[in-house]
Amino acid sequence: MRRSLSILRWQLVCTSCMVSVALLVALLKPSAFAHPLFLIGVGLTVLAAIGVLLVPWSRVPKRAAMVVPFVDILAIGFASAVQDLRVGFLWVIPIAWLATYYSAGAIAGAVAFVCVSLIIVAAQQGTPSDTAVRVMITVLALSFLGTSIRVGAKRSRAIRRLLRRQSDQINRAAERAAGHQRRVTDIIDALDTALVVVSSEGDILKMNEAYRALYGRDRYGAQLPAQAVEYDDHRGEPLRRGRTVLARAARGEQLHGERVWLYDTSGRWRALNATTHRTARLGDGAESTLLVLDDITDQLEASEERRRMVAIVSHELRNPLTALIGHVDLLLDRDDLPARVHDQLEVMAHAGERMQRLAKMALDTGRSAFIEPEPVDLRVLADAAVELFLPTAVGKGLNLSVVGLETLMTSGDAFRLRQAIDNVLSNAVKYTPRGGSVFIRLGVSRDERAQVTVSDTGPGIAPEDLERLFEPYFRAADAVHSGIPGTGLGMGIVRAIVDEHHGELTITSRPGEGTHVEMRFPRGARLGGSPALSAPRTEIAI
Repeated sequence: MRRSLSILRWQLVCTSCMVSVALLVALLKPSAFAHPLFLIGVGLTVLAAIGVLLVPWSRVPKRAAMVVPFVDILAIGFASAVQDLRVGFLWVIPIAWLATYYSAGAIAGAVAFVCVSLIIVAAQQGTPSDTAVRVMITVLALSFLGTSIRVGAKRSRAIRRLLRRQSDQINRAAERAAGHQRRVTDIIDALDTALVVVSSEGDILKMNEAYRALYGRDRYGAQLPAQAVEYDDHRGEPLRRGRTVLARAARGEQLHGERVWLYDTSGRWRALNATTHRTARLGDGAESTLLVLDDITDQLEASEERRRMVAIVSHELRNPLTALIGHVDLLLDRDDLPARVHDQLEVMAHAGERMQRLAKMALDTGRSAFIEPEPVDLRVLADAAVELFLPTAVGKGLNLSVVGLETLMTSGDAFRLRQAIDNVLSNAVKYTPRGGSVFIRLGVSRDERAQVTVSDTGPGIAPEDLERLFEPYFRAADAVHSGIPGTGLGMGIVRAIVDEHHGELTITSRPGEGTHVEMRFPRGARLGGSPALSAPRTEIAI
């Protein structure tokens, strides 16, 4: 189609020029029509135009189209037979046509054909010298014109090919960028975290699916009919338009995990943590901010459910404990009890009181981690712990004892420190097989800390389980298979208590050889100082 249009355009230019000359000649010099060659030239040009319209050029070889400009050269040659009309100037049209699309050989052939036509016509109109000069000038002019046009056309085609390749490269790069952007958008839309980029003018530039669903916006940022409303607290006061997290982000305020409550489009309360990050400037120099909204509703609900469950269990424990301690007190008031029974009842009473205190601590959510520090003798705590677990140890045939210093002082919460020793000793007694040994050693570490070491000859802990010992509810595979009951919370509580007292915890264990748990505390140091002065540390050795 493009070839047909190109051939038609060139032929129409040549034909229109010949027809225009013929009309002008008819007006100014009608005698020229008496010359038969002039009429033949004009008629041949018109016939060539008609032929161009009729020929299906898409089915014709490209070189076959060269016939048309050569016919035009012949037609112009016939028309130039009329003296003084100078129709030969129109030869520039077919020469330019050939120079644009064909090789230098085609141009040379066309110039030679012009020379032949010119010689035939000029021989009838002047002397041989005039003919030679006329032919030479025409050859030089047309050759220069054809060569210049061909060089320009060749360069133009080269530039066009280069631009086409560059355009193809740009299109491929644009397609890759668009594909990359689609992939990034798909990944961001798959996130549960709500993300939105807002300009300094308050316009939403980008947002992901989580944000659209949370705030009820369509893909273009428009608000849907069911609007989400932000509140300053759960069931509190709605935030004014200028105090929403989006408006604050647009103003460039720095938010770091700021809590906001949202009543979403589905009628549910959601707790959000809002954080802002400055982003790179846009192409027009405008600033933008990324707003990150983490939905922590499920976490808060789970935390509240755990707190409620702990409160219920703790509350329900208090009544039977009160009854147990009350009856133990009644028994202790009797004078007819053997001394050993009296001592055993004392242990039961102390254990019940400790359980009551633990239940009270669980109920008192506003209580601090430990009370005001006071001097504590770790030997007294260790002896009391051994006395508590001695019946269980004797029943299993274990050797349970306390060795080392008779007095080992530290400062802290005696109740919490006793809880840590009890938890470690409970594990040692529980997992050490019959006939084994469990002992508590009290001494001073190399860094002059009060050191309590609980050692056993139990099965030990596998290296892969030792690293996970402090995970909530985690129990080693051997412990699970043994059928010994447990919750997997004890060692986590021990580490928390040691950290509260600015202490250090080290666990050394080898499968089949036993476990050693070392707790080191500052000697005589008060706990009211900054933890940075005595940072807690937990070490695990295999």
